Amino acid sequence: MTSFDPDKPNKDRPLLWVGLAGAGLAALLGMLSPHAGAVWRMPGVLEERVETALLAAGYPGLAVRMEGQQAVLSGIVEDEADIATAARAALTSAGHGGAWSGGVTSVDTSEVTLGAFERPYAWSVRRDGSRVVLSGAAPSENARADLLAAAAQEFPTAEAVDDMHVAGGAPSPAFTSVARDAIRLLADMNTGEARIVDNQLVVIGDGGQAAVDALRAAFDEPPAPFRSRLAVTIDGLDVDHPELQGLNLSNGDAETCERAFDRLMERNVINFAPGSSAIDPSSRRVLDSLASVALRCDRFSIEVAGHTDNTGARDLNMSLSQMRSDAVANYLAGQGVARSRLTARGYGPDRPRASNATPAGQASNRRIEFYVSG
Repeated sequence: MTSFDPDKPNKDRPLLWVGLAGAGLAALLGMLSPHAGAVWRMPGVLEERVETALLAAGYPGLAVRMEGQQAVLSGIVEDEADIATAARAALTSAGHGGAWSGGVTSVDTSEVTLGAFERPYAWSVRRDGSRVVLSGAAPSENARADLLAAAAQEFPTAEAVDDMHVAGGAPSPAFTSVARDAIRLLADMNTGEARIVDNQLVVIGDGGQAAVDALRAAFDEPPAPFRSRLAVTIDGLDVDHPELQGLNLSNGDAETCERAFDRLMERNVINFAPGSSAIDPSSRRVLDSLASVALRCDRFSIEVAGHTDNTGARDLNMSLSQMRSDAVANYLAGQGVARSRLTARGYGPDRPRASNATPAGQASNRRIEFYVSG
């Protein structure tokens, strides 16, 4: 058996020190090299992991910033016990901590407060002449101040109007970041509005080709859990819906908006499962086109009207037409159309537009129509 005596000369000792030095250098390079656990990347990687852990734990409305390996949480929760639960989720999001293992070493919850939640969670920024108006809910006072500062920076010649309030219930820790990007991109548009309603992001407006391209690059696939609906035109042209050319939906009156709905429905039908209000997947394209019009026109009241033929009992037809109009209105609201501007009404067989004496006439009478009023 060979033993190591530190007082005995050993020709291999220099090799030992070289080996130890090499191991130390390798460890240092490992910490500094471009991988997920590298020191220079650690705060960003940890922030992503903490955000993921908070989402999984049911706290999407808490924002995260990393100060080294300390996670600082901010936002609103509904119960005192939620603060400790969220802190525990953040602390264990990336192991047990320490500089070498790359974990969170501590969690600061001093910026987490108790408060009311808002459902749906809605926020918007709108260009309004010489003003830019921010309204709706922000997840914290810091977020509110951040978004107002972003508006002042991106719109230096406009008055930034703060109609926001602080409320819990934001859909993601990235809420403020996504809202800030919306402000930045809207500043390059000619006109427009951006909305976040729960996890639905909507941008409505008109801009040049470069501005619209930048908007699409940023928001066609927004960060999870957000999904987007972009109802934008390029220098006044709706390239996605050529049948709407010549209609100014941004500044037009209610009659112009109703004409746009009529044009889309001239060659399209919203299909439902037989005897049901379940929308057939084949109708998704036309519904998305209708949502684009509704988004640009929901400054007016929009009635979604359901109609049936006269086959079967009248009371059943009345009920079916109401359920189908509700289904369409709910779909539009799910795409970001202001729910307060939508009304669903079922007329059953009472307003036929063709004779029910033929199958073709009955098919024509089974329809959804849109009525727009000021």
